[in-house]
Amino acid sequence: MTIQQSNAVQQFNPVAPDAHQDAVALEGLDHIFKWASEVVADGEDNRAKLAREKRIRRQVLEMVQKYREQQILAKANEENAYLQRRVIALLQKLQETIEENAQIKQIVVNQYWQLSKMPAMERELREYKSRECERDAAVTERKYLMSALAKLKVERDYLEDIANVNETENARLSKLLNETKADVETLKARKWYSPILNMFKVR
Repeated sequence: MTIQQSNAVQQFNPVAPDAHQDAVALEGLDHIFKWASEVVADGEDNRAKLAREKRIRRQVLEMVQKYREQQILAKANEENAYLQRRVIALLQKLQETIEENAQIKQIVVNQYWQLSKMPAMERELREYKSRECERDAAVTERKYLMSALAKLKVERDYLEDIANVNETENARLSKLLNETKADVETLKARKWYSPILNMFKVR
C-alpha cells in the first residue's frame, strides 16, 4: 500500500467504536489503483503515468469521501427525525396529563364543597341526639351520615394521593421534556459536516 493510501485509511477511520462496520475499507481499492495504472501505463512516460495515477486515486478517494458524507448526513437526519417523534410523543403525554389534572381538580373542588357541609351534618346529628322521641330515626340518620362522612374522608385521601402522584409524574415529564428539547437543540446546532471534520482532523 502506498503512503497516500495509508493516509486515506487513517482519515477514514470511524470516530465512534460502533461505527466501524460503516467505514469503507480502502485496502480493497488497491486492485483498482493497480488496474488503472496498468491501463494508462502503455505509451506514457513516468511523469504522465504518475500524474494519471494520482488523478485516479484522487477521484476514487473523492467517491469514497462523498459516500461517507452521505452516510453521515443520512444518520444525522434519522437521529433528528427520531428526536422530533420523541418530542411529539412527550408533548402528547404532557397534554393528556394536563387534562387529567384538570379533571382531578374539578373533582377536588366538588369534594371540597361536599366537605364544607360537614358542620351542618354534625349539627343535625346533635339535633337528632337531643330528640328522645325520635331516637330510632336519629340513630339511623346518624349512621347514614357517619357512613357518608367516612366515605368522603376516604375519597378525600384517595384524591390527595392521586394529586401527589400526578405532581410527581408532571415533574418527571417536565424534566424529560426539557432534556429532550435540549437534545434537539444540540442536534440542530451541530453542523452536519462536523463528524467529517473530526474524521479528517490530524491527530
